[in-house]
Amino acid sequence: MGAVVGTAGAAGAAGVGLGYRYRRAIGDQVLRYNPKGGGPGRDFIRRAGEIAERHRRQTIEDVRALKAKYESPILGKFRVWDLIEKLGLCVDPSDPALQCTSQYMHVCQVISAMEADGVNDERLLLIALLHDVGKVAMLQGEEPEDIVCFIAPLEGVEGAGLDNTVFQFGHDEIAYSRFKDHVDEDVAWVLRYHSMVLGWAEPYMDDKDRARESELLQTFRMYDQGTKSPANRPKQMTLDRYRDLIEERFPNPILF
Repeated sequence: MGAVVGTAGAAGAAGVGLGYRYRRAIGDQVLRYNPKGGGPGRDFIRRAGEIAERHRRQTIEDVRALKAKYESPILGKFRVWDLIEKLGLCVDPSDPALQCTSQYMHVCQVISAMEADGVNDERLLLIALLHDVGKVAMLQGEEPEDIVCFIAPLEGVEGAGLDNTVFQFGHDEIAYSRFKDHVDEDVAWVLRYHSMVLGWAEPYMDDKDRARESELLQTFRMYDQGTKSPANRPKQMTLDRYRDLIEERFPNPILF
């Protein structure tokens, strides 16, 4: 049995360990989308790197404070469909793969690719529709480094399960906390961990985590990460065809 000692931020300060690997991983992701020459794309990537660096410094104490903060509602009672539509106002400033493409368009990209492949598992469709809704917190003034970026484990015991592991805070946890009482456990699990750094999280998984990662998360990530592009404009750039599904699953406003 082993444990993560310290935090990603503390390790990064020494230039070794989890923080260093996290910085390198995010840096590699940023460089992969780095356009040639200057211009707005270059500025976006620079700001994305700055957000990722601030997110890397998040500590266990920060996580506790953010979880306590978001026990209170962000928007009050809200229809879930209206929350999905709010994604049209959201841009993830840390994501060079999308740059200024809205999160609503990102969901359209994911859903359209699933449809093209004949994916009809309602769990995967719900995950696609709901996974980034926590990012609406940025519309209420939350700092992006507390909402976006990949989440890394900060503390845990190997094999004890992800629910017994402390992760960096982000939109995943916000979505999970709002939807967990309205969707089945498998969907809630993917909402909570869809942005985790898999290689670092795997040692802390238990058998149930590994089964969900294999059955659902691997498939979802193929679409979530594989369809991102500012140039990807699906034929159907609206999600209205899924409104009945959302209204059926969430017939009443939820506390968000």
